[in-house]
Amino acid sequence: MPLLTTSALTAGYGAAPVLREVSWSVAANERWAIIGRNGSGKSTLVKCLASLIAPILGEATIEGRPVAAYAPRERARLISYVPQATGRAIPYTVRDYVMLGRYAWQGLLALPTRDDHSAADKAMKLTDVAAFAERPLTTLSGGEAQRVFLAGAVAQQAKLMLLDEPTSFLDPHHDAMFYQVLERIHAEYEVTVIAVTHDVNAALNRYTHVLALREGSVFFAGNVGQFMAKTPGILEDIYSVKFRRFTSPDDGAVMFAPWMSCAGGLP
Repeated sequence: MPLLTTSALTAGYGAAPVLREVSWSVAANERWAIIGRNGSGKSTLVKCLASLIAPILGEATIEGRPVAAYAPRERARLISYVPQATGRAIPYTVRDYVMLGRYAWQGLLALPTRDDHSAADKAMKLTDVAAFAERPLTTLSGGEAQRVFLAGAVAQQAKLMLLDEPTSFLDPHHDAMFYQVLERIHAEYEVTVIAVTHDVNAALNRYTHVLALREGSVFFAGNVGQFMAKTPGILEDIYSVKFRRFTSPDDGAVMFAPWMSCAGGLP
């Protein structure tokens, strides 16, 4: 049985659907990148999976049960969610924020146990934020804060981690650090990851599978190898711009760039 499925999932805001009849399945331990143009429904899909918005039609299930049927604490043991990084001025220390991720495992009075402290410490160490555990979140850089948000999701110890554009505002250094941390998390916990990204090259080099949305519908769903076999044409169909393919002379990694962004302009 897949860990997650969506069946004809249709969702939006008000009367207008943004997401249209998305049927898709995700197996345990896979890492999916969701790509597509702005407005194609990527964040809407992730919010539906996190039960932050209700579908208009269809449903999402996890372990064979509708996501909406789980009680909040029960659902939090299965799904963690890291939203987009913009505009989050959170008045907590790093340690206190990460400890919030233990809510689903705590008793009625939400008093932290030794296991809670151990899980939070391990999450901070794994995400390279333990060195500033006592600092307020408001004093951190964007890259540092994003790893703290990730640490909170790790401490939650859910089976499925949802990430909405986790590296959109990070410089190359912190972008690389973020993905190194994500690799460690996946290796340590075997967590299933679904991430919205605008970085096509990250999608093809950092994840195992790709879901491409176009105008709210599934345009492609499969493993990275299947997607690569269709490039660059499939990228041009998704984004309506030409792409050029490059191969790194250092490690042979394949990368793509929009035609007009190439040095020297049109060939």
